[in-house]
Amino acid sequence: MKLAEAKGDWALVTGASSGIGQEFAIQLARAGLNVVLVARREERLQALARSVASEFGVRTEVIALDLSQHGAVEQVKAHLDGAGIQIRLLCNNAAAGRWGRIEATPAPVYQQMIELNTAVLVAMCHQFLPHLTAFPSSAVINVSSPASYQPVPYMAVYAATKAFVQSFSQALHGEWKERGILVQTLVPGPTESEFDAKAGAYESTLTRRGMPAEVVRASLVGLAEGSPVVVAAKGTYKQRVFAGLFPSKMVIREVGKMFKPPK
Repeated sequence: MKLAEAKGDWALVTGASSGIGQEFAIQLARAGLNVVLVARREERLQALARSVASEFGVRTEVIALDLSQHGAVEQVKAHLDGAGIQIRLLCNNAAAGRWGRIEATPAPVYQQMIELNTAVLVAMCHQFLPHLTAFPSSAVINVSSPASYQPVPYMAVYAATKAFVQSFSQALHGEWKERGILVQTLVPGPTESEFDAKAGAYESTLTRRGMPAEVVRASLVGLAEGSPVVVAAKGTYKQRVFAGLFPSKMVIREVGKMFKPPK
């Protein structure tokens, strides 16, 4: 999908109030796409909408809600249908994580995380398929993680949800490519954002953080190239070889060392 051909059409970005989602909104607006911004924090969304509209001359639509709540995806779809907005590019970026021993976090937090990271992503793809098929070419960007490549002790639920995203998104690419819809699985590395603070991150061996702008640039280049998977993280080849070839006992032990909480 060439962004130049989608100029004036609409992109929808979830988790748009900060980090990678905010950067997607900026770079897509710079490319001439109108943007629908979805997240919980309305003030931030409104400020971002004013900024991109002023700088790039695009139209914006703000939808402030918690996507993990029952019926939220249907609300988004009904809102846009009522406004006469058809989505040509869908970016499923919203996600939540949690560091630490599984019993240290209440079960409802994990239930909400599973809903947001997996069920909402599937529902967004399902709900907006009629929009996507209305164009000669369209795209879905589903944001995954290197955590998807192996079990991650002390981030067990988050890693499992991203393994779901990885598998689902690539399978959906196989289903939809003949319909002119590119489904891209985006794998960013650790990135400067609010994610770690919200997830209760503590000091670990993961010390390097990339910039959201680099991740989004790689994703948009991948759209133009028709890439089903875009990896914007360093070291994932070695990571995948290690996870695929070495005994599971060793993989679990060594990955666990990286994320084990301080005493």
